[in-house]
Amino acid sequence: MTITTQNPKVPTGTTGRSGFQPIPTRIRDLRDSQPAVPPLVVEPAEQQRQQAIELSLAELGGKLAEVHRTAAEAYLSQGNYEKSLPHLEAAVGMSPAESEYQHQLGLVRYMTGDDAGAVKAFNLVLTQEPGNGEAWFNLGMVLFGQNQFPDAETCFGRALAISPNEAQTWNNRGVCLWRMGRNADAKVCFQRALQIDANDVDAHFNLKSIG
Repeated sequence: MTITTQNPKVPTGTTGRSGFQPIPTRIRDLRDSQPAVPPLVVEPAEQQRQQAIELSLAELGGKLAEVHRTAAEAYLSQGNYEKSLPHLEAAVGMSPAESEYQHQLGLVRYMTGDDAGAVKAFNLVLTQEPGNGEAWFNLGMVLFGQNQFPDAETCFGRALAISPNEAQTWNNRGVCLWRMGRNADAKVCFQRALQIDANDVDAHFNLKSIG
């Protein structure tokens, strides 16, 4: 069987134009053939609706963050830091302004061996709350574990400026000073720790060792 090719039929009484606009053959043609698009106008009612949706999503995010935080605490109560970690990361992602979530994330990262992640989390807490003594103490602990004794000593000093009656912080600052070769200053810190808590075993041992 053969196939014959024919030109499209033109209705009688026309000049070959169908009455439709010609199909553009180039991108330029397509753009040039379109009418001008008026600027988008947002009606006040639509804008209010959009704001309401955004508020609802923010509230939902806060609730979901709390769910993840609760799940993380459940795992933490069992000493399961690995399983609590993704829940805390999710909570922080949904509620980044909650410094308490960030602080707990720093603790868990430290416990799972992620010192760099812990330092980042504690620094973020301190960016939001420069007067958070616990965050300064914890940051000092991580830095001490990395043998960054001058930076750790600074952190313990900042923590003591906020909460001066913490025997453990005085002892830890003393250890940093001892590692830095500042024995006289270290001795003062150990003595201060014992003034606050006469039963502080670490401060007793350190003071005796330093002579």
